[in-house]
Amino acid sequence: MTIHYRKLVSNKIVGRKLNVTRLSYHVPKGALDPVVHLPLNNTIADEKELLDSISAEASADKYRIKDVHLHGEGKRRQMVLHLCRNHFIQTVLDDISTKKRVLADTPKTLIEFSSPNIAKPFHAGHLRSAIIGNFLANIYDHLGHDVVKLNYLGDWGTQFGFLKMGVDLKRLSREDIRKNPIQVLYEAYVHAYKQAANDEVLQTKARSIFSDMEQGKLQDLDDWADYRSYTVDELQRVYDRLGITFDQYHWESQYGINDIAHVVSLLQEKGLLIQQDDGRRIVEVGARKIPIVKSDGSTLYLTRDIAALIDRHRRFTFDKAIYVVDNAQSDHFVALQSIAQQLSLPYASDIVHVKFGRVHGMSTRKGNAIFLTDILDEAETLMRHKQISKQTTKVDVTNNPNVTAILGTTAVVVNDLKQRRMRDYDFSWDKALQTDGDCGIKLQYTHCRLWSLVQNAGECSDGETCRPESLPEPEALHLICEIANYDGVLAEAADKQEACILVNYLFGLCNATNRCIQTMNVKNEPSKAKKIQRLKLFNTARRILQHGMQILGLKPLQEM
Repeated sequence: MTIHYRKLVSNKIVGRKLNVTRLSYHVPKGALDPVVHLPLNNTIADEKELLDSISAEASADKYRIKDVHLHGEGKRRQMVLHLCRNHFIQTVLDDISTKKRVLADTPKTLIEFSSPNIAKPFHAGHLRSAIIGNFLANIYDHLGHDVVKLNYLGDWGTQFGFLKMGVDLKRLSREDIRKNPIQVLYEAYVHAYKQAANDEVLQTKARSIFSDMEQGKLQDLDDWADYRSYTVDELQRVYDRLGITFDQYHWESQYGINDIAHVVSLLQEKGLLIQQDDGRRIVEVGARKIPIVKSDGSTLYLTRDIAALIDRHRRFTFDKAIYVVDNAQSDHFVALQSIAQQLSLPYASDIVHVKFGRVHGMSTRKGNAIFLTDILDEAETLMRHKQISKQTTKVDVTNNPNVTAILGTTAVVVNDLKQRRMRDYDFSWDKALQTDGDCGIKLQYTHCRLWSLVQNAGECSDGETCRPESLPEPEALHLICEIANYDGVLAEAADKQEACILVNYLFGLCNATNRCIQTMNVKNEPSKAKKIQRLKLFNTARRILQHGMQILGLKPLQEM
């Protein structure tokens, strides 16, 4: 779509001195034509040569670019391109595409996200990893990556010694567990943990149970397979509500004693493993001493992560291995990458930790639950009340519960993704479920409005060539600039791994669309030519909005 303008300022002309990854189009106040501002590096000494070079190209291509000049000083120094309005409009509306990119060399991108523990309800704290990871998977897939979405479930570690002990202490049978598996198993874990809080004997027993599990000495590991199966079934119901799918489920426990022995052997060969007086074996990472093997011979999460990293590269030969995990785990991933580098693994530099801040106060309005199903149920219930009370509601709320569920999920997801990724924030039901201003409901409402407008227009704009003279309104040009910015927004959001860049863009797209709808009537427009061109504009805006919502992991509604 914007390739004509990008070529003009490509590296062939400016010799890698301008960053043109994202061209941002807008209409200055009072102007009739769109412009593009290109920041200049402070170190560029031959500005005049650059200006003359691009001006010469522009002069030979007057129907695309009217004028080029320099503006501002210092860090604000910019090159300004004034574009020809009609060619710009036609280029955007005729060439816009939301098709998946095809790259000559397809990068393999592995994304581990969500990754909760088994035998526990899906904690609200895992929401951010799930939806940020899903956004990254969607946007990289669109940009032409071969994406593998991986859910690495925690089913190993001393905590699962407590779980097994809790099942034994409560004398739970398979039938007891099968009736309500996740809740029963969670209560068993909590019971054992509380019993052991001030009982060193029980704490030692839990550690011993896990050590036996890891070394394959425990007799009833078949029960463990059942616990994992129950967990996946429960998680899948939550993921379905969030619109999230995974390519593969992996388990901590799949990296058994042989995999760990291989890691230990590699560390010993490199002289990295240091024996401690208390029996532990550690690796030094900077000034820190990082345990790899406990004194009882059992392993830690980091040991299994090293084994998983080696295994994943063998399986997938990834170009990037992205871990979407909260900021509190920064030290863990610094250690993982450092040890990978010390082991001379050639893919150590391909490890990427996508950090995010925490959500505080995420509970139901009664304040007594922090499980994600409760949050989504509460959002759905409150959204149903809002729908019933609104006179503009068009669907039968009682007979269309799916619409209400999608609205509730949209509200929760967008409320999170509009925050900067690294920012901690306080959860508020009033903010999450607001129906005015910049919120998830605005995106759904605008999409429904555009869908209805196009479907009820009585005309079809499919296949029609853009005729810019039929779109003279300034509101139309502002909207077309927003549409033209979409590709650049996706590139920037992927580069910075920030969903809020796309969310805020979609808010702006909705605002520009709604201004157009107010001033550019379709149904009662007497000119068929104008009517068809307006439809083409509105349908293009709808397609961009729909695609952007899907990248965020939302399900665009047609009626609400």
